[in-house]
Amino acid sequence: HNNRIYLLRLDPADSDRVLAWIEETIEKEKYSKVFAKVPAPSAPAFLKAGFTVEAEIPGFYPDGTACFFLGKYTDPARGKYDASAVSETLEISWQRAGAGHKPLQEGCTIREASVSDATLLAEIYASVFPTYPFPIDDPDYLTDAIVCGDVRFFLLCDGDEIVAASSAELDYTSKTVEMTDFATLPSAQGAGAAGALLAHMEEAVRRDGFHLAYTICRGEEPPVNILFARGGYRFAGTLPNNTQIGGGFESMNVWYKPLNSGFS
Repeated sequence: HNNRIYLLRLDPADSDRVLAWIEETIEKEKYSKVFAKVPAPSAPAFLKAGFTVEAEIPGFYPDGTACFFLGKYTDPARGKYDASAVSETLEISWQRAGAGHKPLQEGCTIREASVSDATLLAEIYASVFPTYPFPIDDPDYLTDAIVCGDVRFFLLCDGDEIVAASSAELDYTSKTVEMTDFATLPSAQGAGAAGALLAHMEEAVRRDGFHLAYTICRGEEPPVNILFARGGYRFAGTLPNNTQIGGGFESMNVWYKPLNSGFS
C-alpha cells in the first residue's frame, strides 16, 4: 500500500551493502519512494546516492548523534506536496504549543493491552482507519507485536468500555520510542483521550529508560499535530507523500520530545 522501502534501523557498517540492496530492489519492484532513518554520520553516503534530508531529530541516539529522516523518489511527482496546507496545520499547532493536555476524566482509566485484547483492539482500529500503513486491524499482527515486546499498546477505558487506544513502538538500540496508532471512538472524541494516552505512555517508557519520544503524524490533520505541540514536542520536518492512509498518500510531520531534563 505504501509503495516504498522503509529503512527503520541502520548499522553504519552496513551502509554500502544496504544502499546496494535498495538500488536493486527499487529497480526490481518499481517503488516510488525510499524512506530511511539513519545516524547523521551515515547520511553523506545516502545523500551521494540521491537522498535528501526531510527531517532531523538532534540527540536521537544515546551518544548524542542526530537521526536524519531521508527520502529518495523514483517518481518526481511523489516528492511534491501541498506545502501551504502543511504550513497552515503547523501554524495552528504552534498557537497551542506547550499548553498541556486535559486530565484523565473521572471514571476513566488507562491500562496496557495484553494478548487477550488483540481482537477488540483490531476492531477499534478497523473502525477508525479504512486503510493504514501497518496491519493493525489484524489480531494476529497485534498479538505478535505484543508478545515480542517491540510495541506496547495502551487502552483508555470509560468504565469497562475501551474507547481509545495508542501504541509505543520501542527501539532498544537508540532507546527511543515512536508514539503512534492513536484511535478514539466517536463516542469519546473531544474528551482529551489522546492527550491522556500520550502522557501516560511518556511516563511508562521514561521509567524503562527510553530517553526520547517522537511521532510521524499526518501533516494536514490539525488535531494530531496539536496533540503533540500541546505536549511540548518540537517540529523536525515534513516527509512528502510518505504514508498511505485512507486510500491515498499523505505527507507526514515529524515531532520529537526529550524525555529527560538533561537534553537541551
